[in-house]
Amino acid sequence: MKKFLRSFLLLFLLVFILLRTSFDAWSHGTDYSLVKDANLAAIEFHYSDGEPMSYAEVLVFSPQNRQVEHQNARTDKHGKFAFCPDIQGAWLITANDGMGHLCEATVAIGPETSFEKAAKPQGYTDSGHPLQGSKILKIISGLSLILNLAFAAEFFHRWLIAAKG
Repeated sequence: MKKFLRSFLLLFLLVFILLRTSFDAWSHGTDYSLVKDANLAAIEFHYSDGEPMSYAEVLVFSPQNRQVEHQNARTDKHGKFAFCPDIQGAWLITANDGMGHLCEATVAIGPETSFEKAAKPQGYTDSGHPLQGSKILKIISGLSLILNLAFAAEFFHRWLIAAKG
C-alpha cells in the first residue's frame, strides 16, 4: 500500500510540475510587429575622413531631460542610428566609439524634422587641410615615428659605446 501511495503522490507531483511549467511558458511568450507610420529620425555618425563610426555607443537625450538618457543603443556597421521621438523639441544625440572620439548632434523635431550639427562636436577638429585624417597621412606618420625611435635608439647605443671606450 505504501508503494502505491508513493507512486500516486509522485505521479501527482509530476503532473502538477508539468502543468505549472507549461502555463508559465505561455504567459511569457514573445512576438513582434512592424511599426508603420512612425516618426523616425535617422542620423549617421562618421569620422573626419568619412569612415563610419561603426558600433559606437549612442545616447539619446530628450528635450525635457538632459541628465538621464531617453534611449541608449549602438550604431550599425555603417555608423547609422534611428529612433522614434515621442515629443517635439531639440533632441541631443551623442555617439562615443570608446576610443576617445565623441560626436554630439542636435536633432530638432517639430512639424518638419530637420537635422543640425552641434556647434562644435567634441573630438572633432576641422583644420581645413586636405590631408587631415587621410589614411596615407596616418601611414606616413606611423612610419616616421617608428624610424625616429629606431634612429634615437641607435644614437644612444653608439653614444654609450663611445662613452665606455
